Amino acid sequence: MYLDENHAWVEALASAYLFQSLEEASAVAVKVNDPAQVIGIELVGVALQATQTVARHYREAIRANGPGEYVFPSLTGEADVSVQ
Repeated sequence: MYLDENHAWVEALASAYLFQSLEEASAVAVKVNDPAQVIGIELVGVALQATQTVARHYREAIRANGPGEYVFPSLTGEADVSVQ
């Protein structure tokens, strides 16, 4: 789940609000951290590719895209990482 610009929870990364600073994101996280509704809050690094918001870490890409098989190229070129 992600926060939108109105601080409502949404399922799609594309609908998430992109905070302009870590300080802004941290301040909002404190306000929406309701133990009755939220298990935990984690700030996620994203990047804009053309007009699409994409997660910068493979773990978050898997969460954003849902279950499935993903292959991520190795940074060293030795082997690829496959996650199912």
